[in-house]
Amino acid sequence: MSTEGDLGSIWTNTARFLVNYVVRFLFAGLVLYCCWVPLQNIDIWFSWHVILCTFGYIPLMAESIMLFVGDELWSRQVSRKTKYIVHGVLVSISLVFIIAGNSFVFHNISSGYHFTSTHGITGLISMIILIISVFLGLIVNYADAVKTILPVKPVWFKFSHNIIGLLGYVIGIVSLCYGYYTNYFVFYTSVESRLAALFVTIVGTIWTMNGAFVSAYNQIKSILT
Repeated sequence: MSTEGDLGSIWTNTARFLVNYVVRFLFAGLVLYCCWVPLQNIDIWFSWHVILCTFGYIPLMAESIMLFVGDELWSRQVSRKTKYIVHGVLVSISLVFIIAGNSFVFHNISSGYHFTSTHGITGLISMIILIISVFLGLIVNYADAVKTILPVKPVWFKFSHNIIGLLGYVIGIVSLCYGYYTNYFVFYTSVESRLAALFVTIVGTIWTMNGAFVSAYNQIKSILT
C-alpha cells in the first residue's frame, strides 16, 4: 500500500516538474513573441517600453515567484535563506526593468494619453503596488530589527508581502494582456497569434502562482493559531 502511495507521489512530482519547465519554455516563446517586433524597431523609444516591461514581468517576476514551488528541482538544493536572496535579487531587477520601461512612457507622452487606456492604467497601478511589495520585503528581511519598533508578528509582514506582491504581478499580467490589443501590437500581429499569446499568458501565470498560494495559506494558518 505504501509502495503504491510512493509511486503516486513520484508520478505527481515528475508531472509537476515537467509542467514547470513546459511553462518556462512557453514563457520563453512569449517573450520572443512580445519582443520580436520591438527588436526590429529598436531605434523607436516605445520599443524599449515593450522590451523592458515584458522582461520585467516575464521571465524575471515569474521566476522569482516559482522559486518557492515545492517541486522545483534546483531550488531544493539551496537553503531557504538563499532562496530569499535570489528572490529578492530577481524581484529588484524585475522592478528596475519595469520602472525603466515605464519611464520611456512618462518621458515621451507628456499629454498622458497612455494612462487613459486600460493597459496604461493597470501597468501604472502594478508598478506602484510592486514598489510597496518590495518595501514590505525589506521589512521581512530585517524583521528582527523592525519588531523592536513595530510590535507586529513577522508573519503578518510576510503575508502582506506575499499577497501584495501577487496582486502587483497579476495586475501587471493583466496590463500585458491588454497590451496585446493595443494599436502597436494589432498592426504587427495576427488575431490568431494574439489569442495564443493571451492563452499562454493566462495559463502560465496561474501555474506560476500555485506555490505562492500554498505559502499564503500556510501563513494564514500561522496567523490564526
